[in-house]
Amino acid sequence: MASTRKRGKYYYARWRSWQGDPLEKGGFLTKKEAQAFGNEQEILERKQKNTRPSDLNLTLTQFVVEVWRHTLDVTDDTKEGYERELNSHILPVFGESKMSEIKPADIEAWMVILKQVGPNGRKALADKTIERHVNLLATILKKAVQNGYIHTTPFSQIKRKKAKSIRKIVPLDPKLVQKIAAGFAERFRIIVWIGFYTGMRPSEALGLTWGQLDFQSGTITIDRQLSRSPNKVFSEHLKTSASYRVIALAPQLQKLIKEHVGKFGLGPEGLILQNRSGRVWRYKDAAAMFRVVSRPLGLTTGEGLHLLRHTCVSMLIQQNVNAKTIQGHVGHESIEETMDTYGHLFPSTLTDLAANLDSFSKAFEIDAEDDQQIA
Repeated sequence: MASTRKRGKYYYARWRSWQGDPLEKGGFLTKKEAQAFGNEQEILERKQKNTRPSDLNLTLTQFVVEVWRHTLDVTDDTKEGYERELNSHILPVFGESKMSEIKPADIEAWMVILKQVGPNGRKALADKTIERHVNLLATILKKAVQNGYIHTTPFSQIKRKKAKSIRKIVPLDPKLVQKIAAGFAERFRIIVWIGFYTGMRPSEALGLTWGQLDFQSGTITIDRQLSRSPNKVFSEHLKTSASYRVIALAPQLQKLIKEHVGKFGLGPEGLILQNRSGRVWRYKDAAAMFRVVSRPLGLTTGEGLHLLRHTCVSMLIQQNVNAKTIQGHVGHESIEETMDTYGHLFPSTLTDLAANLDSFSKAFEIDAEDDQQIA
């Protein structure tokens, strides 16, 4: 059974590990607190949890740096995405906290704050973005539990609801696309037309190479995308398996690309686009340029370059291309993802259904008249 001892003004809990090693933790103000803690540790030791006091005192930042980062088996782009989330929203709040002392209420209060406008003009985050941050923190704490650094995760007492996006895609008017393209310097203008004519994701468009283009068959093979790591040109993988696809290369885009390459040449690795120094034109710089050009034209949405992808899909819908074909064109994993994103752009299904039922009823009336004439 666990025991206690007093040193100075503090009490110390003493217990044995499941292997029989003596363990101790101090700093308790009362004997009762020390005894309760020691009893709890002994019970956990019998279950072979074997959590050392030093592990229980580990802060979230210490665990991330010393343990969690070394367990990641993901692409460099994903790692960098995790780092951005950690450094911007998670570690500033929980980094110095001992993981064993993070309470459900602490996490719930953090989630509320993320929904609010913060100091220095910080924007309130969208539900989907908050969900991503919360899921990352939950994953880290789960890893800590699995490896015995804490006994339980505060997320076991938090009911998380899947965020629903209420934002509706608003595509650009083709005339506005022309104005945006005209606002770009000539050597960068082709990015607008690649996005508009293909609906490629921005990283796919920026990573487009001459070798992916088949002018004879009029197709583009999408099998790579630009890495967001400054030390690499391409990512190891595309976003999903469905992202690997072959799409149409419109004759007008063929003409524009040939003119662009004829005037500015190819960038590193055969890239269609390059920066002013002839190096890789990174997503961050391209997105910033799009904002600079589009804001004076009244475009304030945070979608940025992605709006060109949405506009392409909108044009396909207006041309009565079916949803399944659009799914394959944009590289969505499921038709549900396509409809969740672009369903509101399709003609009203209720209106179409009513019209179809009305046409059927009229056909029945005609059949009934014919039957009367035969009789």
